[in-house]
Amino acid sequence: MFDISHEGRTTLSVDREGAEDLGYPEEVIAAAEAGVRKNAVKAACRRRIYAAASAETQMNMATAAAVISAKEANARTEDEASILSGLDDAIGWVAQMRARVIELADDAALDVGDDANWPPLPDGARDVVAKF
Repeated sequence: MFDISHEGRTTLSVDREGAEDLGYPEEVIAAAEAGVRKNAVKAACRRRIYAAASAETQMNMATAAAVISAKEANARTEDEASILSGLDDAIGWVAQMRARVIELADDAALDVGDDANWPPLPDGARDVVAKF
């Protein structure tokens, strides 16, 4: 189901068949369906990111990054350096996930529920998440 608008007319909660019956053009219907898919892919991405690191964990990681980054590099412990490295991996992974949203939204043949269609969480990111 989707909402669809064209030439000043809006229909809420309609499916493809209903939109066709109401005379909406194919390209308008396809755009509405693409919007639904894009929103579903974004939601799947968000769920996967939060499954890897909850909002609280992410806040704790950001706080640690700020505290550690405030230190001179030569004053950081080995553990602090590994945290920064893991955070870099995590940030890179999130960027990859967001890029994948665009690809998955554009290709309806790809299953957004299939783990193989998403970048794996790097070990460094997994290690830093486990600390928080």
